[in-house]
Amino acid sequence: MFLIGCSKKEVPKSSTSSKEQINPYYEKAFVFMDKDSDSSFYYLNKARELFQKRNDSFGLGKSFVNMAIIQEKEGDNFGSIETSLVASQFFKGKDTAHYGFLFCNYNNLGIASANLKNYKDAKKFYDKAFLFTKDPIDKMALANNLAIVFHNESNYKKAVAIYSKLLDSVGLKSEFYPKLLLNFTRSKWFDDRNYDPVHNYLLAEKLSENLDDDWTKDAAYAYLSSYYLNNNIDSARMYSNKMLDLAQKLKYPADQLEALQNLIKISDGTKAQKYFEDYSRIQDSLINAQNKAKNQFALIRFESEKAKADNLKLQKEHDAHEYQVERQKLIIGLLLLFFILTSIISYIWIKKRREKQALEANNMLQEQRLDFSKKVHDVVANGIYEVMTTIENQSNIPKEKILDKLELMYEKSRDLSYDDALQQDFNQRILGLVSSFDNDRTKIILIGNDCSFWTSIDGSTREELFQIIRELLVNMKKHSQATQVILRFINENNFREIKYIDNGVGLSESFVEKNGFTNMRSRLEGNAKLEIEESISGLKLSIKF
Repeated sequence: MFLIGCSKKEVPKSSTSSKEQINPYYEKAFVFMDKDSDSSFYYLNKARELFQKRNDSFGLGKSFVNMAIIQEKEGDNFGSIETSLVASQFFKGKDTAHYGFLFCNYNNLGIASANLKNYKDAKKFYDKAFLFTKDPIDKMALANNLAIVFHNESNYKKAVAIYSKLLDSVGLKSEFYPKLLLNFTRSKWFDDRNYDPVHNYLLAEKLSENLDDDWTKDAAYAYLSSYYLNNNIDSARMYSNKMLDLAQKLKYPADQLEALQNLIKISDGTKAQKYFEDYSRIQDSLINAQNKAKNQFALIRFESEKAKADNLKLQKEHDAHEYQVERQKLIIGLLLLFFILTSIISYIWIKKRREKQALEANNMLQEQRLDFSKKVHDVVANGIYEVMTTIENQSNIPKEKILDKLELMYEKSRDLSYDDALQQDFNQRILGLVSSFDNDRTKIILIGNDCSFWTSIDGSTREELFQIIRELLVNMKKHSQATQVILRFINENNFREIKYIDNGVGLSESFVEKNGFTNMRSRLEGNAKLEIEESISGLKLSIKF
């Protein structure tokens, strides 16, 4: 059914008597308005930025409402509603110069809401739009759109009553008469299935032909094919084909899909298969085009969000006194001073904390080394002395006995070395390793490096992971130019993962794994898996085991 939006005269390129007030981006946007929605949206966004620099809140509102209308036409209804709500904040309900744009904005909100089947909000927005127009064509468009909402809510009698009044008011020669006649007839037929709509549909087709209005003619074909679908297959096929041809000429994929859907229902065999293939191809193309438009609009809107706070301030008119300005400066200065002092204190605290952790780790390592030296003296040195004494005092001692004693010494020294590796909590070894690479230029953040993470991991796997982490930190220091590194240790439901993230230069597009990554993968073979993850900047990888 025909939803009627704002005509070009209702969203005008605002006239101006001063060259300084001309916004070339706003003017250029209308050059592309009916040709290239992306370009039109882009220049409207550029116009918004220029209006913002000029502190022109009315210009901002005009830009936003036009952007919202483009979004609705391209199928981005949620985005359109969001942009229209932003636009409404820049218009004044008491300023008659704003009425035309307020009307278009509320009408667009109603259309977008109706497209999303939110009929309650649609009616509310249409009612608001009525307050800002005295133009008979505007009122006719709103009444038509409101009638469509009643039709979609199955309140056909109310829709028919509205259409009847509109038809009487516009007259047979009006360019809107064929559109209104189609909508009236369709609602009348839905209300009374014994009513024959064909005469009016054909009349609307003939009138639209005289007016060279292909869009209305296309709708007439759609309604005729739908009516004949269940009672006259030949007529349904004829009007569906006419609709398909005209929709292709108009480059309107939604009606192409509707026509193909009807043809699929009344065809069989190879014809039905061909129609179905065409339907799938057009539907995929339409979805891709809508997604592309939404993404494009979202990207441009993202840039707009950066200045949203400033834009909202422009809607209020301030007669700021000197006292208020100075008071504001004082508050900002105090907040800035507080922020600076907080940052300095936080920096000093974090630095001292890291130095303390590094000192504790070094002290613990020193104690472990002393303890290990003592064990070496007690076990190894005393054992060697025992062997020396045996050789000195027993000249005929068998060679096998000496070898047995030496082998025993070897076993004790190996066990001693292994025990020492277990003495130190492995998370402290990792902390000590990271502390040696952490400095003022490169900050390394450890998350989840707890004893519980390493508890059930065997010694050999720990050592391999230790070497890999050291290899990553060495490569980071040599090549990445990173200023921040995050090492995160995740332990969830017996699943462990080590994540490494830095903000350095990352890997080049032509990157090929060489010895470093090859060695790391070989160390993990059979125990864990190293994955290089996609990242916008820097390096991001994970070790899962």
